[in-house]
Amino acid sequence: MSRVKKTTATANEDDPSLGDIILLLKAQAEKLEVISTQMTKVDKIESEVKDLKTLIVGLREENLELKGQLREKDKVIDDMSKSVAGLEEKLNNVEQHHRSWGARVLNIQVSDAEAGDPAAMIDKVFNLALLPILEGAVRSGKLAAVPPASQVLEVAHVLPGKPGFPRPIIMRFFNRNIRSLCFKFKKDFAPREKPSGQRVGEGQESGRGRFAYPLYDDLTKPTLNKMRAIGQDDRVQACWTVNGKIHFKLKNSESVRKVVSIQDPLDTILK
Repeated sequence: MSRVKKTTATANEDDPSLGDIILLLKAQAEKLEVISTQMTKVDKIESEVKDLKTLIVGLREENLELKGQLREKDKVIDDMSKSVAGLEEKLNNVEQHHRSWGARVLNIQVSDAEAGDPAAMIDKVFNLALLPILEGAVRSGKLAAVPPASQVLEVAHVLPGKPGFPRPIIMRFFNRNIRSLCFKFKKDFAPREKPSGQRVGEGQESGRGRFAYPLYDDLTKPTLNKMRAIGQDDRVQACWTVNGKIHFKLKNSESVRKVVSIQDPLDTILK
């Protein structure tokens, strides 16, 4: 009688059970979920980076456009500044031309009564400051005869000045030729103070003394300010005006230079 041999499968203790497999699968699924979440974040970051790059490119293009607009505006402003400076120059020249009939004189002491009397002012300025010059022009053969004060000056009146000092006087000539003669011959014939031991300065030549009544062009404020700035510069030996135009000499030079435009910076004028 034969026996049927039963075979029983014995589970290997090292083989994973179904529960282990399930736990493993769950762990893998959780890892995949984490990875998926991280990938989503990465995708989001990449998208944000792309958006940022797009924004940067846009800003760069906008910046270039703004720079171009700014350059255009700077050019417009520069052109406008040059135009304004040109207009100011022309306006100053027109005003200076109107003042070419006038002159200013210093150091003439007048009383309040004289200051309020136009005829007295004309006579006093004429006799003290202008008559000696015109008499010298006659002796030099440049003037036939000295005209009367009433034919030389149209008006003369005092200007505001420092307390305790003679106030400046502005005068207006009837004839610009007479005015030109006064300025041309003032160096030789204008009355001077007695020479002193002081150093040579404005209106004072060696041994001749300063002008008693200095005579100047009637300058506009911009021209006067520019002349003062030039005269006070350490590079300048002397500065003066002729018919409202500024002339100057640099130190260690005898060359007379003329200011072309008072709108030019000081360094440009003196270079």
